[in-house]
Amino acid sequence: MAQQLPYLTSESTVEERIVYLLADQDKKALTLIFENYGSLLLNVIMRVVKDRMMAEDVLQQVLIKIWNNSGSFNSDKGSIFTWLVSISRNAAIDKTRSKDFRLTQESERSVELVNITEKKSSEDYFEKMYLTQLVNQLPEVQRRLINMSYFEGYSHKEISDKLDMPLGTVKTRIRLAINHLRGVI
Repeated sequence: MAQQLPYLTSESTVEERIVYLLADQDKKALTLIFENYGSLLLNVIMRVVKDRMMAEDVLQQVLIKIWNNSGSFNSDKGSIFTWLVSISRNAAIDKTRSKDFRLTQESERSVELVNITEKKSSEDYFEKMYLTQLVNQLPEVQRRLINMSYFEGYSHKEISDKLDMPLGTVKTRIRLAINHLRGVI
């Protein structure tokens, strides 16, 4: 059973416990936050980023941010619940503005192009031929990067190492190729 702190009573609410524990820099506060509000905060984040794994990463960052900024909570401005939701929502919005998020979204859209090429029906055969023709219209360097990245399964880092090309150049050229393909389709 958890140790009873002298300033908390058995009638103290979860929010009061969290506020006291955060003020004392007691890590039990994070446990209480996660146990009582974790799924709700994850849902707030999911509404913005729409990807479960990414939302879980953001939630972890939120818990760290809550811990690091525990002294900034002001009960005169609102409840601890409102503060937690606000931090979660802002962190999710920040994530969608990050370069990492945008690159992930582009990669997911690109997987859709790859999925077209893997279909087996006769109707899809024509789509596959069309996509192959589109890819073949790309400049040689972009075509090679697209093939390595999406058809051969190399990561951007592996392509960079294999071709002795800066990672940023690999990412930029792949992004340009995808934008070109998207514009034609």
